[in-house]
Amino acid sequence: MEGSGRTDGPRRGRPAKDAAIIRAARAVFGRDGYARTTTDAIAREAGVSTRTLYKHFGSKERLFSVVLAESATRVADAFAEYVERGLREASGPEERLVAVGRALVAHRVDFPDHFALVQMIDVEGPHFPRELLGEWQEAGPLRVKGEVVRRLEELASEGLLRIADPERAALHFTALATFEVSIRSAGGPLTGEQITDMVTAGVRAFLDGYRRTDG
Repeated sequence: MEGSGRTDGPRRGRPAKDAAIIRAARAVFGRDGYARTTTDAIAREAGVSTRTLYKHFGSKERLFSVVLAESATRVADAFAEYVERGLREASGPEERLVAVGRALVAHRVDFPDHFALVQMIDVEGPHFPRELLGEWQEAGPLRVKGEVVRRLEELASEGLLRIADPERAALHFTALATFEVSIRSAGGPLTGEQITDMVTAGVRAFLDGYRRTDG
């Protein structure tokens, strides 16, 4: 596979077929898990031959790596866009943080296939090469965390938050803003109003610990 000259993106001249294989692989991996997924099953889902799949991607492991990085990139891009959109109409630290919190919830809800892959990694992660997991982290989770850190640092620079460790603050914020939604959504779909209420409650708890009060 290494000799095929593949890069992380679709090979030039064959984008439609590559994209079909990637879409099919994302769905099958997310449904069946890495170990149980076969290249034959992915090829059937994509409407191509197994030979074509190997010609384009070289191996199941290589295809999974491409799928994971491509999917993580799309999700991180969407998250950044959600944040920008939400902040256009937000003012004050609470509204701005609610916009970030709602973006965290939205990007998880809007990309179920991707987060099925993430759940699979949580279970099967030790079996994957460290390089593969590192590429995924760089493409998605670290970008999302970096965006949260950046927004918190903006508020700190304006004298609105007291932050000694931005990365730890980002972890606290993410947990408080999303935990209630993740728990309660297991009981069925939530309305937008319910999500906003839950995110707002988490943001207020965060502000109780991080709001700057020394003038």
